[in-house]
Amino acid sequence: MQHLHVARTLPADTATVFAVLADHAGYARLPGVRSATLRRRGDDSRDGVGAERVLRLPGLTLVERITEYAPGRALGYRIIESPLPIEHLGARLLLEPRGDRATLVEWSARLRATTPVIGAAVERAVARQMALAYATALRLWTRRLR
Repeated sequence: MQHLHVARTLPADTATVFAVLADHAGYARLPGVRSATLRRRGDDSRDGVGAERVLRLPGLTLVERITEYAPGRALGYRIIESPLPIEHLGARLLLEPRGDRATLVEWSARLRATTPVIGAAVERAVARQMALAYATALRLWTRRLR
């Protein structure tokens, strides 16, 4: 099993940062994401718990289900459909205020391979790519919030 974690302080209050992180459509502005749409609205709000986001990347489509939606505090999700040979056990973005105009975002996830024999190598490769994607997203959101 692989655990990944990236963290970055973004230059905005927790409410503003959460609005950016929770907005499914905003993910389409990240490098490599061709489109980001909703397949299903959340139970209590559009991007809330139960929402299913479809992210189309070059040669790859992922479907994520929102599992936690706590405005200004946390956003959790699980990849429920993927062509990758992994089981995504969940991810969580935790927000912590750092003064009035800054928010620490900690993005963590767990996954494990579904293929025997080469599973460990697949896990490591996918985890590295996911950690890189998380770090890139946090860097870009930092620039946009300045």
